[in-house]
Amino acid sequence: MRFARVFMLLGMTGLLLFVVGCGPKRPILYPNDHLDSVGMQVAQADIDDCIMKAEAAGATARDSGETAKDVATSAGVAAAAGAVFGAIMGNDVLRTAGASAGAAAAGSTVYEVAKSGDPASIHKKFVDKCLRGKGYEVIGWK
Repeated sequence: MRFARVFMLLGMTGLLLFVVGCGPKRPILYPNDHLDSVGMQVAQADIDDCIMKAEAAGATARDSGETAKDVATSAGVAAAAGAVFGAIMGNDVLRTAGASAGAAAAGSTVYEVAKSGDPASIHKKFVDKCLRGKGYEVIGWK
């Protein structure tokens, strides 16, 4: 019963993070001569253009395979740790391992949802290079 409450709390937290959500991160431009000459409205349109080009080239913003792998890895590590803990403490090993794996998977899912605004590395590199080609200087992503 106690684990059901934990899972419900984690699920509600994940849903809240998803609904409130941090939108996808976008490049931050250094105010160089080119940005000063074209203005922010044109710069934002150029950012959108570079993002669309990245997506069209296959440099997607999120790698869903990585998210699934991270969740599975966390669940596996937690199951192993739970089994060891259960064996040492004399608890039912399978039940402890299963509960630990479930908690880790729920926690990982919440974490992955929270960081879902982080673009994939290849996507960032593509957009950065595209913007450099247009005369901008990317100083980071936010």
